[in-house]
Amino acid sequence: MNLKPFEYVEAKSVEDAVEALSAYGDGARVIAGGTVVVPLMKMRMVQPEALVSLSSVEGLADVRLDGGTLVAGALATHRAVSIYGVVREHAPLLPRAGGRVASPAIRSMGTLGGNLCYGESASDPPSALLALGGSVRLRGPDGERLVPFEDFFMGFYETAIGPEEILTHVEVRRQPPDARWRYLKWTPRAREDKPLVGLAVLLEMEDGTCRRASMAVGGVADRPVLLARASAALSGRDLGEPSIAEAAEAAAAEVEPVDDLQTTAGYRRDMLRIWVARTLRDLAADPPSSGVGPTGEVRSA
Repeated sequence: MNLKPFEYVEAKSVEDAVEALSAYGDGARVIAGGTVVVPLMKMRMVQPEALVSLSSVEGLADVRLDGGTLVAGALATHRAVSIYGVVREHAPLLPRAGGRVASPAIRSMGTLGGNLCYGESASDPPSALLALGGSVRLRGPDGERLVPFEDFFMGFYETAIGPEEILTHVEVRRQPPDARWRYLKWTPRAREDKPLVGLAVLLEMEDGTCRRASMAVGGVADRPVLLARASAALSGRDLGEPSIAEAAEAAAAEVEPVDDLQTTAGYRRDMLRIWVARTLRDLAADPPSSGVGPTGEVRSA
């Protein structure tokens, strides 16, 4: 397929990339792994005047622990996030979700930062990041700013990134070592499908009581959603059937599911209610020393 001619700008620093975005304005697109922008260009859904590549910017693929915060550069691939020891040790919920993204080829090329910039609800990492808590770091002509995950996702393929800003880092809180957690990806067909329900659950337990809960879901609404009311229904309570049922109903009530070609809004709401309850029952039965649990892959029979 013939593409519209475009300039290719290989930025040597974040500042170079910001300057290129400012120079080309709406005609520029940032490229990292290329798993999103290249297919869009082939389908002529975007026809940029310039592609600004971040591949030569040093440090943007690094992953490190900074005190109680895990810091991942925007160019860290899904595969890297899913296998790096520092991530698996300090925020194991994230590699579990990252290891569910599409196919091995996509995980080897696609980047965490690019995934977030795309702003798709039906993606695996966003719900895990929301449950873990943290922020994205953005750089633009006016300097740097930190945006919490819950304020980053704004709507259907819409994020808080400004037109001349670049996402440089993802920062998440260190996961409590004794936490119980799950990432559940419910798909109607193959493992590589986008989730109809991508549920991330993180519970901090103490003597059978849920000290703090954090749950988030993708694939149900027009954006990944932090299930604040459902999480509050569990916090400070025993993880018994009454609190589980209340949390499941709260989760179903606090999202606005979407209708599309895959299924209806009502079906998505029902599936969210069911999988919140099942996942919490599974975690309630989990011994305190465990956090790994099942694979998190659930498909219809």
